[in-house]
This record gives sequence, C-alpha cells and structure tokens, in this order.
Amino acid sequence: MGLSFLNGLLLGGMALVAVPVVLHLLMRRKPVPHAFPALRFLQLRGQESRRRLRLRHLLLLLVRIAALCLLVLAVSRPILRGAGWLADREGPVAVACVVDTAPRMLLRQGNRTRLDEVRSLAAALFADLPRGSSVAILDTSGGGAAFATSLAAATERISRLDATPPVVSLPTAIGDAARLLESSEPARRELYVFTDLSRGGWEQPLPAGWDAAHPDVSLLLIDVGAAAPQNFSIDRLELSAERVTVGTPLGVAVSTQRVGPDAKRSVAVELRDAAGRYVRRGEKPISWRAGEEGRVTFELAGLEPGLRQGRVIVEGGDALEADNAIDFTVEVGPPARVLLVGNEPVEKTGLFFSEAVAPLPLVKAGRARFAVKLVPAGGLAVEPWDDFSGIVLLDPPPLPAATWNLLGEWVSAGGGLIVWLGPASGSPAGFNSPASEAVLGGRLERVWRRPAEDNYLAPAALDHPVLAAFRRVGDSVPWQDFPVFRHWEFSPARGAADGDSRDPAAVPVLAYRDGLPAVLEKRLGRGRVLVATTPVSQAADDPAAWNLLATGFEPWPFVMLANEMLTHVVAPTDDLNIVTGEVARLRVDRRDLPTATVRTPLGDTFPAAVDQRTGTIDVTATRQPGSYQLRAGGEVGGFARGFSVRLPPAATDFRRLADTDFPAVFGPGRRVVSDVDSLERDVSLERVGTEMSGWLLLFAAATLAVDWGLANRFYAPREGADPEATAAANFAEGLRAAPDLPAVSPPPVPSGSAAVVAPPPLPADFSLPREPQA
Repeated sequence: MGLSFLNGLLLGGMALVAVPVVLHLLMRRKPVPHAFPALRFLQLRGQESRRRLRLRHLLLLLVRIAALCLLVLAVSRPILRGAGWLADREGPVAVACVVDTAPRMLLRQGNRTRLDEVRSLAAALFADLPRGSSVAILDTSGGGAAFATSLAAATERISRLDATPPVVSLPTAIGDAARLLESSEPARRELYVFTDLSRGGWEQPLPAGWDAAHPDVSLLLIDVGAAAPQNFSIDRLELSAERVTVGTPLGVAVSTQRVGPDAKRSVAVELRDAAGRYVRRGEKPISWRAGEEGRVTFELAGLEPGLRQGRVIVEGGDALEADNAIDFTVEVGPPARVLLVGNEPVEKTGLFFSEAVAPLPLVKAGRARFAVKLVPAGGLAVEPWDDFSGIVLLDPPPLPAATWNLLGEWVSAGGGLIVWLGPASGSPAGFNSPASEAVLGGRLERVWRRPAEDNYLAPAALDHPVLAAFRRVGDSVPWQDFPVFRHWEFSPARGAADGDSRDPAAVPVLAYRDGLPAVLEKRLGRGRVLVATTPVSQAADDPAAWNLLATGFEPWPFVMLANEMLTHVVAPTDDLNIVTGEVARLRVDRRDLPTATVRTPLGDTFPAAVDQRTGTIDVTATRQPGSYQLRAGGEVGGFARGFSVRLPPAATDFRRLADTDFPAVFGPGRRVVSDVDSLERDVSLERVGTEMSGWLLLFAAATLAVDWGLANRFYAPREGADPEATAAANFAEGLRAAPDLPAVSPPPVPSGSAAVVAPPPLPADFSLPREPQA
C-alpha cells in the first residue's frame, strides 16, 4: 500500500494548528472576583473548578487541532494506492499478459468466445497504459517470452491469438512472465492473467509463496469464463484393439457429459473411405443428463484389411466444437501368427493356452484374433520365426545360450515373447544364465509353496494394458477360486537394478496375494517380454499341478488374461492413437525410401524422414487434433500409414473452480476481476490510487460539529454569576458541602445603605453560630 498527495505543498497549512493554541491562550476564562469575606472557602472551590475547566479546555484544543489537520489533508488530496508512489504514477510500466489459449477458450456464450472477451479486456487495459510502457504477450501454446516492439504490436498479437492445445501450463507461463518482468527496467511491474478459472486450466496451482518469490510483480487474475454455458461433450475414447483381425468386429466406446439442462442428442461413428470422405457406420440417440457421465458403445463389423481411420461425433452444434468429435485409427489384417512351444506331448501341454487365445469355433468361423502353431520345445531352434508375431514358451526347460541370444535379437526387432515358468525349468542354477537374464530381465531364485486357500492372483491396480480389460468387471473377478500352490520367485537383473538402462529389469505387472510378482514385463528393443512365474500347461488331474488358473471351474479370468497378455506383446508398437503434443512413431517396411509425406487434418503437408537404422518414422508436429496420413513411394511399391491425435481431457474441461478452491489454487487474497469497469477500477487503485479528500472532508466536518458542541457546552454563561444576589446561597451551599470547616461570622450589613437586599431564605436546619458572652 502507498500514500501520496496531489498538492503536497499545501501540507504547509499544518502550521495553522497554532491558531487554536493562540485562541486557547487568549480566550482563557478570567476569574470572576467576588467581594466575599470567606476567601478560604472560595479558594478551595476555585481550585476544583480550575482543574475541571483545564481538562475541558485541553479537549476542546485537541478537537480544533484535529479539525484543522483534517482540512489541510483534504485540500492536499491524498492518494491511497496498492503499490508505488506518485512520483512514477505517470511513468512507464512493464506489463505482461498471460493468456490461456486452450481449445476450451472457444466456448461461446452470447455469440462471443472466451478469446473475444480477452481481446475486449486487453484493449481496455492497453488504453490506460502510460506512455513508454513495455508490453509482453505470453500464452499456453509455448514460444519465447519477450516484450513487443510497441503497444500496437502487442495489440496485434492479442487480436491474432487462436485456440491451440496447450504446451505449457498456466503456472509455468506465469512464472516465465514474472521472470521477464523482473528483468525489465521500469520499477513498476504488472502481470495480468486472462483465464476462464476452469478446472482444466488450473490442474496445477500457483507455487506456494509466489508473492514472496516475486515481491516486485503485481499479479491480477482477469476472469473471462462463461457464466452459464451449455455444452455436449465426448471424451475418453476406448478401442477394443488397435490391431483388428479381418472378420472381427471393432468395439468403440466414448464417455459423454452434459453441461446445462437435460437434452437429447445423437452420437454417431463414421469411417473414412478411400476418397477421404467420412461414411456413417452407426448412430445412437442419447438422453443427456446434466452433471451425469454417460457411455456410448458401437460395434463395427466388416472392416476391410488395411489402415482404417474414423471418428465419433455429436450431432448438431453447441457452444464448444472442440469436444464434439474424437478421431481414431486401427489396423485391420489377418490373424497374428503365434508360435506356441511346449513340452511333449505339445498337443496336451499347449491345449489350455491355445484354446484360450484361438478357440476352435472362432478359428473355423474365421474370426480368431490369433493363428496358433504348436511346436515341441526341441523344435524351437529349427523353426523359422520371421512369419510369427509372437512366441509363447510354456514351462520351458533350460535353453542353450545361443537360443536365448536368437530370442533376444528377434524380440528386439519387434517380436513379442511370453514365458510361463514351471517345474521343467529345473533348478535356478541350471536355468539361469547371462543370456537368459538378458532376455527375461531377471533370474529364478526358488520355488514358493503355499496352501490352496492362501495364495492366488491379486491385482493391486488395473492401470497396466494387460489388466485394463478387467476394469469392466472390477472386483467381481473370483481370483480366489483359482488358487496357486507353487510359483517361482523371480528377482530383477542386477544391471537394471543398478541403473543400467542398456539392460532394463523386468517390471512387475501382476502380483500374488503373498506379494511376490506373478507377471513381469521387460522392454527389449522394439519388442516386449512377459514372464509368468507359474505354468498353465498342467492337466487338472495332475497331482503335482502348480495351480488351477486354467483348470478351475469356468476359468474365464485366465482366458481374459491370456488374450490380453498375447495382445500386448504382439500388438504393433506403432503409436496409432496419441494425445496432442506427443511424438508418433510408426514402422515402415521400405527402408529404401528416405522420406514420407505427412498430411495433417487441416490438409497441410510436410516431409518426415525415415530412420534407416530402425525403419521408423517419428512425427513431432502433432499439435492439431484429428487424423494424419503418411505416404511414400506412390500407390504401387510404396507404403501408407497413419495415426490419430486427440485432445487431452483438460483442454476442453471448462468446469469452473469452486470459490472454496481459490485460496488453495491461487493463494490467499488473490485479486480477480471480470469486466471492464472492475478492471479499470482495480488498475486505477493499483497504479494511480484513490483520492481520500472526500472522506477527510467528511471527518473534518464531523470534527467541527464536535467542536461546536463542546464550545457551546464549555463557554455557556453561568446562571447566577452576580455575587451580590447569590452570595448567601453560595455561602450556605459551601457550608453544607464542608461541615467540618470552622465557624465563620456573617458579613456585617453596611450602614447608611439606601436599600438592603434581603438574602434568600436559609434552609430550615441552618443556624448561625452564637457569639460567646462577655
């Protein structure tokens, strides 16, 4: 807070306080002489009266001095302001404007977007800037922090702002703006944040102690949010798989949310044809409930082989178009070929897993997701692997180092490997080797034995892709009905545990009830390895069976787990569906082509280089949501790939923060304005201040009124001031007030008087003292 004066020289009027002092000295009340003999009595009374009058006169003096001081302060026009002093009131200031440019800022209300509100308020702010001020414009789309060359350039930058997916958060942009201001020359530094105060924009709060860290920067939040928006939105698209087998339907699901009153609106799914046009493949009318989240699912059958791109849309327009569509990309092709390796007889030991991932009815109908080939463990080394997407080792025996090395190379090239460990592994000393450890990411320690009722699979979380399918059933999975009697203890590789990124360890995915890992994953080059520490190749009537995962009553959890594990390792490592800002990495079969052409959802094109060593293309320009296409080499002999980009949920989440959340997000006492008048008033209070003359004049008038009342009370003429008329009465009153005084004779009556004034009658109990007899 700062205080300044528009007419500082008038403060010299404080010298007028001498006037009431002089008046006080000149107008002191003169004592009234009384020709009365009882002087001792009158002197006692006079002392008491003088003390009382002295206090009254001093109070009256202070009131008059205060009135004059208030009048002098009022005519000096004092200014109360938030920071700074009057000396630099008209001087230049350094201003930084941080604008949230997330797609939710295109939310319309009254045919105006949030960015339109930003432009209006910024124009009012710039109009009041002193001459020579510096202005910087920063937004959440990233870019450098620098001052504009002129106020006109800053105004032009504001007018050209467009909504784009955020690259940096608002707190990060605010921190960049504060550091820029602190490096500026003007002493006064002002930071304005244009925000809709939404949950999506403030997922991260301002750092604690922000004001203390930037004491010279004045921060003001400018609210441009919509007061009563109405919107239909879809988000969180889920696909049954990114790689779909020919003849297998594709499942597509989205979540729906409604802001505003209940309404009905249709949701549709469309696929792009060869000409680039979207063809509708399904539509469902939906009843949208305010504040409730819904779910819409579609099943698309008859997909043709190749890359397929589509979108889910909300029919009709609304206040925010950015959340009315989500694009997706899938690959449709033949069943993934899987090599299933088991002990003899492989038809028996591989039965449970093969039936789980490729049931005979689906195989005959041509709808199986996987094509399984059974091979005995002895034939693994001689079987060609190039045509297979995945290899499953069911209870493998110790393998030669050369076989492990070949498996490592095959996985690094993009293959998927699943290993179900069991009793055939023998002893840890016989199974473990540097080659096996390099592929599996760990080593066997020992076999654990548990009672049937004590141990079973117990997922702690369902975040991993292998377990994501179990979210639909949640806690209803009867894992306890499929006990695990024995399992291996598998420990991570030492090199990975010591931080060697070249030899990463296996990471637990799923655990047993006893806390030890049941399934672990290791990334190896472009491929994945899953290790299960108990087998699924033993028959139900085997007395030495290690578990009942595949042989219990209705083992549907094992069927789901087996399919998800195999899907995870054989799924293409291509990034077919990503979030804006992420890097899309796609594999290509033609390494002889140096570049490919990328076509964006807006129709723009740019080249992308092919990594000749890895056979991949990395696309970093993914700021625009929608579907992208990559093409190289022409229609014949070339390749065509693609991917889709969606907005993160926060980019379109305009739900407003609750007032109770403000202190935790912005810090206590943060200023927020929401219109032009409030902005101009707040800036005036901060930069110019508010005059206090009116209040001081009001206080001065009140003080003068108090002075007038006290003066009338203290200086009013006293009744009976004539000593001749009231002498006897005063004498009698004094005697009653001081009965212990010695007797005093009445005054003699003067002789020869022409007239004698009779004293007033004495009280009944009054008597004069008798004179002693001679």
